[in-house]
Amino acid sequence: MSIEDIKDVRPPVDLPVSYFLLYLALGILAVIAVALLLRWWFKKINAKKITKVIVKAPWEIAQEELAKLQSDDLPSRGEIKEYFIRLSGIVRHYLERRFSLSAPEMTTDEFLFYIKTISVLDQQQKESLREFLTASDMVKFARYGSSQTEMTNAFNVAKRLVEETTLTPLRVP
Repeated sequence: MSIEDIKDVRPPVDLPVSYFLLYLALGILAVIAVALLLRWWFKKINAKKITKVIVKAPWEIAQEELAKLQSDDLPSRGEIKEYFIRLSGIVRHYLERRFSLSAPEMTTDEFLFYIKTISVLDQQQKESLREFLTASDMVKFARYGSSQTEMTNAFNVAKRLVEETTLTPLRVP
C-alpha cells in the first residue's frame, strides 16, 4: 500500500429522516389509550345500572319447597326415604334461615338439645319438631317403612311449623 492509496475521511452524510416508526408507536399507544378509556367508560355505565334483586322471606322459600315436594309425589313412586330426606331438609334449612340456627349441620340429638335452650319456638312447636325429626330419622337411617298416614302427618307438621312461625307484616292504618 502506498501513500496515494490512503484517502482522507469523508464528511458525514445526512441520512433521510424517517418518522414512520415514531408515528407507528404513537398510533399504537393512542389505540391502547382509547381502548382503555372506552373500557373504563363502559364499566362506569354498567356499574350505574341497578340490578333488581328479589329477596324472598324464609317462609316463602319453605312454602315453595314444600309445594314442590308435594307435587313431586315421591311416596306414590315408593321413594319414601328421599321424601323424608327432602322434607326434613326443608324444615332444617327453614329454621336456619328464619332463626339463624345452624340446624343442617347438627345431628338430630344436637339440634333437639339446642332447641330446648332457645325461646324462638313454643313448647308445642318444640314437641312437634322433636316427633317430626325422630320419625324422619327412623325412615332415613333405620330403614323404617313409613305409612301414607305418617308421611301426610309429617308433611302437615312441617307445613304447620312454617305457617306458625311466619312473620306477619305490620299494618299501617
